[in-house]
Amino acid sequence: MILSVAGALVAATLTGPLGPTLTDLGRMINPWDDDAHALKVVTHGPFTYTTAGWILPDKEVAEVSPLPGAYTNGQASLSEWAQWQKRADAISASQQVLKLSLQGGSAKAVMLHGMDVTADCEDPVPGIHISERGAGGLPSRHFLVILDTPGGPTVSAHGKTGEERPDPEPAEFPFYVSESELEHFVVHVETRSRSCTWQATLRWSVDGQDGTTKVGDNNAAFRVTAPTASTGRYPLDGPKAPGPGAVGE
Repeated sequence: MILSVAGALVAATLTGPLGPTLTDLGRMINPWDDDAHALKVVTHGPFTYTTAGWILPDKEVAEVSPLPGAYTNGQASLSEWAQWQKRADAISASQQVLKLSLQGGSAKAVMLHGMDVTADCEDPVPGIHISERGAGGLPSRHFLVILDTPGGPTVSAHGKTGEERPDPEPAEFPFYVSESELEHFVVHVETRSRSCTWQATLRWSVDGQDGTTKVGDNNAAFRVTAPTASTGRYPLDGPKAPGPGAVGE
């Protein structure tokens, strides 16, 4: 099957004539030399939807304009917004969505035992809140992660996703993947009142061996902030509403 997190859990992922013969022999003796059977994870995102928006700290909107969609009647892809976010040093507001494609490295089944999320949270980041008001794909398992709950992040099965499909498969571990059987996880990550950096780790086993895989780009942590400290609003689809220290139109 296929694995993804829309709105919102969490993914990361190995030469003369005699050489290949020696390599193949080595794998037969010790197949774990190059983690041939290990879990492989491809990460997509994290993405932020315009209905959640971004916090723009220490800048005015004019400094990071034009915004995506400025020349296409407001239409812009998630990847275009992600590129703009990186260029503008904006921070995802309230939530992020991380999509993971999981696959085994061989015909041996990899059992997925669970997903652990760690977070380091602090006061929300002030700045202009850029967002849009209001606002069917592959079968997937959906998870909801709340980062700033007392006692640490919580991970639970999540029902609805607007983009993927209205009836996602149950998100209950364990799952099994191999090179021919895939899973698609969609992780919805939220913070209610804090600014958090976070990471997710998948726990798995195959052929009697245990392993873990951190999800992300080079194991880097992701960041999301609650918009509760925003200094003004910049609706993408309506009149701008500046707050103290914000610059409006």
